[in-house]
Amino acid sequence: MPRPDLTMDPAVRAAFLAEERVLRLAVVDAEGWPDVVPLWFVHHPDPRGELWVWNLTRARRTEDLTRGARCGVTIDGGEAYAELRGLTARATPTRVADDEVPVEVRLAFSRKYFAHDEPLPAAHHHVWVALALTDERSWDFRRLAA
Repeated sequence: MPRPDLTMDPAVRAAFLAEERVLRLAVVDAEGWPDVVPLWFVHHPDPRGELWVWNLTRARRTEDLTRGARCGVTIDGGEAYAELRGLTARATPTRVADDEVPVEVRLAFSRKYFAHDEPLPAAHHHVWVALALTDERSWDFRRLAA
């Protein structure tokens, strides 16, 4: 019996990325150890990447990300087996200067996490990183019921 295709279609994927609030970012630190951290993110397609994180400047992962480390991301949701869905991908991080961050990214972040309708202002203690995804795999177990 062939396995069902559980891949998210583009519209479901876009809705999923708008709804979910946490991605897990995996990097390899300077000592060669894996480091996985949960981060807030917004989805906004851009030539530099489609997932955007606003990270503490002093965080170790910022150094790991900005030195060109490869990374991986996982975003998942659902509670019951038939609700599970998510995506995992390799990602190439790009640090984006504060004045080059699209206003749509700032506004989406502000709305999603702070319930404000004003774009997130610049903050010297945070940096923006855009994540370009490759080798993406997605799943949506809700398709099993279809």
